[in-house]
Amino acid sequence: MDDTKHPPLIAPDFMDKSFKWILKRALKNNIASEPVSIKSLASEQFYMKILVVGDCHGVKQELENEAEQADVILAVGDICGDSEEMREAMFQAMDLEKEWYDILGRGNARKAVENSLERGRKVLNQLSSFNKPVFIVPGNWDWDGREETWGFLAENRFQGLIDEFPNIQNINRERFQDSNFCYIGYGPCSAPEIPQYEDEKPEKEEEVQEIKAEYLRKKDKLQELFQEAEKPVIFLSHNVPHETSLDRIQNPESPADGRHYGSLIVREMIEEFQPVFSAAGHMHEGYGREQVGETLALNAGLHSHVLMELENEEVKKIDFHPSREDY
Repeated sequence: MDDTKHPPLIAPDFMDKSFKWILKRALKNNIASEPVSIKSLASEQFYMKILVVGDCHGVKQELENEAEQADVILAVGDICGDSEEMREAMFQAMDLEKEWYDILGRGNARKAVENSLERGRKVLNQLSSFNKPVFIVPGNWDWDGREETWGFLAENRFQGLIDEFPNIQNINRERFQDSNFCYIGYGPCSAPEIPQYEDEKPEKEEEVQEIKAEYLRKKDKLQELFQEAEKPVIFLSHNVPHETSLDRIQNPESPADGRHYGSLIVREMIEEFQPVFSAAGHMHEGYGREQVGETLALNAGLHSHVLMELENEEVKKIDFHPSREDY
């Protein structure tokens, strides 16, 4: 739920040749002068910087300085643009039990989506231009074709954008493993996978069971990815872990003010598997960090980014841009 106060990498067998080439360059130790580099000093010791890009909503950030320093870029989703007319139609649809695009009119909705995608293309082009490996998951604004009854939106249009950029890979419910880490992704999730508040729970038991079954299907897939990881995990998700300082809505004008809308699955994966760190966004006002067990959980915010420095499997330094005080 993005109504706040602020208005796969896939397995190596499926990676395209261009991205394999970029990663091959990144993992060589004798190319310090190359623009793409993952600094692996030895099998027991390594140092690297990771740039985490928060929700963009179609807006390019000033990333040049941090991207130049980074070895890897992570993007938490909501790359494509939104608009007030789409937001208003979506909220009306909740009350009227209609599809938002029928409220807006399918002709107007199509133009709005195409504009959103074009803004997303410009953001992806910027991320690609830094010539670094970019791992990404889709957010709820990224038109990935999920559960849509209108043919125009049933197509995974976001993946079509990503395919234009060989050094960007979608790791939604997939993993990629290099010599140091395993990257696991979990994409669109607007709220807890199972409603946590009584006034949001379905009245029909059949609907409740359908929601629980979908939750278990997603959870089982993520557990499988974590269990098969042979390296320490960096967990990239769109939504942040549930019931933390990172997922609390802080908007007195919202009926959901004070509620926690983070992901149950993200929280459970962190607690069960304790990744090196988790990076997410979605809940804009939760910009910041929190320790969940042994794991540093990060909310990269809206129109913001975070540069992280790692030594071996330990996060040594975190720079928020803008600072949390100025956000």
